[in-house]
Amino acid sequence: MFGPSFLGARGDALIDVGILSIVAVVPILLWSWGLARKKQWTLHKRVQLATAALLGIVVLLFEIDLSRMGGIFAVTAGSSYAGTGTLNAWIWTHTAFAISSTIAWVLLVAASLIRFPSPPEPKYFASHRYFGRLAMILMLGSGATAVPMYVYGFIL
Repeated sequence: MFGPSFLGARGDALIDVGILSIVAVVPILLWSWGLARKKQWTLHKRVQLATAALLGIVVLLFEIDLSRMGGIFAVTAGSSYAGTGTLNAWIWTHTAFAISSTIAWVLLVAASLIRFPSPPEPKYFASHRYFGRLAMILMLGSGATAVPMYVYGFIL
């Protein structure tokens, strides 16, 4: 459906786009966090909304593609690590981070859009900061676990 991998892996091109997207999100989130720390709230908001929208589209397409191919275990069946504790641990750990970070980020974005005025100001700052850090840590975990899962599942 999406053509062969352009990174030379066993997956298709959308799996490559997915891994590159999640890896790209890590420095974008760190930059956005820096914007918030510098009180550049409007730019922080724009970066977060754009990143959430783009990543949301990629993840939706990725999940449809993965489902169409029979799921992660079917797609990684050609790996020399298929069925091993190593690959399964990376898959389940990444899945836990990906689901929890998605839930945290969606709730944080929705609450922020509802509660913050436009342009943003530091109203509700303490709770936003707490949940923003939580969502960022979970997203960083998702990014950090995506790479070894991709390597063990699609390269080795």
